[in-house]
Amino acid sequence: MKKNGSLPKPANLFVFDAHCDTASVLFDQPWAFSRNPGHLDLQKIRKGGLKAQIFAIWVDPLLAPQRAMKRALQLLQTMEQKVFQPGHALKVTSLSEMTAALHHKKLAAWLFLEGGHIIENSPEILHIFHSLGVRGMTLTHSKNTDWADSTTDTPRANGLTALGRQIVRQMAQMGMAIDVSHASDQTIAQVLKTTSVPIMASHSNARKLCPIPRNLPDKFIREITARKGFIGANFFPAFIKRSVFDQIEENFNKFAKEIQERTAGRLDDPDFLSQVEWEYYLRAAAGNDAVEIEQLIDHIIHIASIGSIDCVGLGSDFDGIPSTPARLADAAAYPVLVAALQKRGFKEREIRKICGLNLKNFLQRIEKKGK
Repeated sequence: MKKNGSLPKPANLFVFDAHCDTASVLFDQPWAFSRNPGHLDLQKIRKGGLKAQIFAIWVDPLLAPQRAMKRALQLLQTMEQKVFQPGHALKVTSLSEMTAALHHKKLAAWLFLEGGHIIENSPEILHIFHSLGVRGMTLTHSKNTDWADSTTDTPRANGLTALGRQIVRQMAQMGMAIDVSHASDQTIAQVLKTTSVPIMASHSNARKLCPIPRNLPDKFIREITARKGFIGANFFPAFIKRSVFDQIEENFNKFAKEIQERTAGRLDDPDFLSQVEWEYYLRAAAGNDAVEIEQLIDHIIHIASIGSIDCVGLGSDFDGIPSTPARLADAAAYPVLVAALQKRGFKEREIRKICGLNLKNFLQRIEKKGK
């Protein structure tokens, strides 16, 4: 993959990333998918060798319960108008469709829901999203749903409720990927007890190296791997290095009074609250400790050693994170990451697994289980 010290050529890469929030960026901003200031556009995709991408349909939990489903539908419409109708990518719902997209040299775009609050406690609504092409769902986001606990909220159900177990079983039967990134440890444990199908953590790192709740403890890395699941390494420096997480939290807390003053009288406007929260989070994340690509690779190595080289991959979280590791600014930088993996001693076949084959194989297993 590498000759005379040069970076791998994009044409030789099969990069398949498990998580980005580009749909939300395209909805919020008057940007085109062909070229924009974000982490992901056609030019960066071609430069970086990205061939397939799971696009998260993320809805801020602040919009739950009444407005979450509507916003998800708006995001799906945005993807249709800005990505699929202009022919920039092909929406795929199966491995055969992805193969066809790649054959036509089009980005293969998968759609996942991010946050179980989107389905409004309704298995029927989950079926509707499946009919619209959605093939996976992150069970929670930053807040608990009525049926599953988040890792960043006060436990309420102690994992999954009876409805939560029903939804998990339904997803398995439908061939939808069950994504436990953002889910609490108790929720993950109960998901593993509820179904025997492979599950994924699309954008989570190793808690051993960065001890924060959003990352996975070794026991879940082992259990997800044991059933041939998938774990996508997250590029956000706060999930890679604990000091960055602490700095952002400390900085954000300094804005508490200012946020309270700005949002006074508008607590019934979730869009405004979400916008203000992100604005201050961006400010809190600016100027913190640098994180290098090598530290991201440390997480990949740990997940592979505790679990398996066959379970680990990429879950960049591009367009959903306020900062990235040095030299990994956007999707154009995948060849730099590949070169760094080579430098750390990974063989070509291992790099191909990490960059995309592991995720492809995982989705193939889910598809077969659903059938």
